[in-house]
Amino acid sequence: MAHYFIGIDIAKYEHVVSIYDSFTGEYTLDSLHFANDSKGYKSLMAHLSKLNRDETVIGFESTAHYHQNLFNYLTEKKYKCYLINPYMTSRFRSVSLRDAKNDDIDSRAIATFLSFEYKKLKEEEFLANELKELCVQRDYLIKQLSKDKIKLLSYLDKVFPELEAVVTKAGIYSRAIKAILREYPSARDISAVRINHLISLSDKASKGKYPSAKIRKLKEAAKISVGYYSQAIGLKIRHSIESQESEEKQIDEIEAMIKQHPIVSNSPLYKLKGINATEIGYIMSAIISIDRFDSPDKIVALAGLDPKIRQSGTWSASKTRMSKRGNRLLRYALIWTAYNMTRCDSKMKIYYEKKRAEGKSHYNALGHCAGKLCRYIFFILKHPEAEFIN
Repeated sequence: MAHYFIGIDIAKYEHVVSIYDSFTGEYTLDSLHFANDSKGYKSLMAHLSKLNRDETVIGFESTAHYHQNLFNYLTEKKYKCYLINPYMTSRFRSVSLRDAKNDDIDSRAIATFLSFEYKKLKEEEFLANELKELCVQRDYLIKQLSKDKIKLLSYLDKVFPELEAVVTKAGIYSRAIKAILREYPSARDISAVRINHLISLSDKASKGKYPSAKIRKLKEAAKISVGYYSQAIGLKIRHSIESQESEEKQIDEIEAMIKQHPIVSNSPLYKLKGINATEIGYIMSAIISIDRFDSPDKIVALAGLDPKIRQSGTWSASKTRMSKRGNRLLRYALIWTAYNMTRCDSKMKIYYEKKRAEGKSHYNALGHCAGKLCRYIFFILKHPEAEFIN
């Protein structure tokens, strides 16, 4: 049973902590200021160590990223911590007749709020914050990787425009071709190298899986290429390839962390055919806790999958589009998952084919499938032990 409720007001350089004793109704520590550094953390621990850790609950207001270092520090020491929406604590600031707001009052408001509401808070809400960080970073890297791939194509169009026709656009990003371009980034460079050496580079990078016949075609195309030679563009090509490989490595690392995250690894959403760990990560980082929703329509609205109403007077649009006003990553994950499910032998595939037969476009039909997926997700998360057939 919780006895001590600790409110910490977070700032960039200095935090403020108050400790509320629910048994006595008094603050055993009132508005201690401590620096956001190791010395400040030790100052905080000098007070926390006097309390029974199992009877202690700590709350932070959600303030950008400034809480994360302290949160990690305290959770590693096995303290129970919660991230709280500032709007939820604002009512507790009414302790002042002047409706004042400052760091001291804020720390007391958080502690007081916890004493009333902590039983309603879910531990996964804080875990989901970590998951969200991973998903946002993966999304950023995916976008950067896409930009770097487009840049690489634009560079190659200048120094070796025939390359794409020989190996295809997807083939340019293969390990074999990137290994060759890293060392010989133009048609002139490639035409001057022995074919056996190019095949050797390809075999080493692809472990012998890339066909040598394509490397021979590549060599012949390089000999007659109309591309011009540029050392500067060659350097850009090398840098672009190195950036792509670095981003791909980071994406792999993040996806491994998402897969191992407790919310994802223990998720009942694996019951869905075609879903993967990354998709579950995106979905749960937005939903956080299914207790926040009383119907699947709320998840649909959060994702921005609900229809955009277009009406004026007695006129109503004959066609509607999704509003796209919700969580972009959630919407992306739902549509991505729905698409994967339509490729499996499932009810979702039948539903997709039904919508296509009604004359709906591919993406319109996927939007309907994503809406149906929200109903699946709502049921599974509300009834994790129930059997689910899809």
